[in-house]
Amino acid sequence: MILSETTNMLADCGAVTFAPNEVSATALGTLATKLGFGTVANYTQFAELPKNRLTYFLVHGQLPDGSKQRIIHGLRSSDHVFRRFAPIVCFVTAGPRHQIVPLVQMGFDEVLFVTDPVADMSHKLNDQLKHELIYVDADHYFGPDRRRIERIDPNDPRRKPGGSPFKQIRVVRDPRMGISTMDIAH
Repeated sequence: MILSETTNMLADCGAVTFAPNEVSATALGTLATKLGFGTVANYTQFAELPKNRLTYFLVHGQLPDGSKQRIIHGLRSSDHVFRRFAPIVCFVTAGPRHQIVPLVQMGFDEVLFVTDPVADMSHKLNDQLKHELIYVDADHYFGPDRRRIERIDPNDPRRKPGGSPFKQIRVVRDPRMGISTMDIAH
């Protein structure tokens, strides 16, 4: 069952799929339709989609890591706000839950298991909308704050002091209003 509020918000969004083969691409496209996206397209149709529409980029987990990294880097290095701050979601087929950690470290906004209930996946996709998200811009990384999955307290002595300089950016995505960003002073 799909949550009606989620369906309405996702109905105002597009979805672009990336998969390793035609069978996986069809399955991911079918899932995106079940999740309630207004339009669903394969990455080959990406250039034909409206540039000012909030679009989710759905990546099949069986793509090689190098391909996943190129997709993320290509979108995050875009000058267009609807690409640079777009939700990029990886769908994994099965396996232990701890496999999501390297994918979050890679820069995905969310990692979902296709075996989870559609309502749960819809809820997690909905969390990418109309909520404040923190992005990090550092020398070797641009994307969602990866520390969101850490279980170590910020004051834990195991944390390395210092680190490299970075900037935090507050991001809010609204399917009807667009994407707003604001630098956070720290």
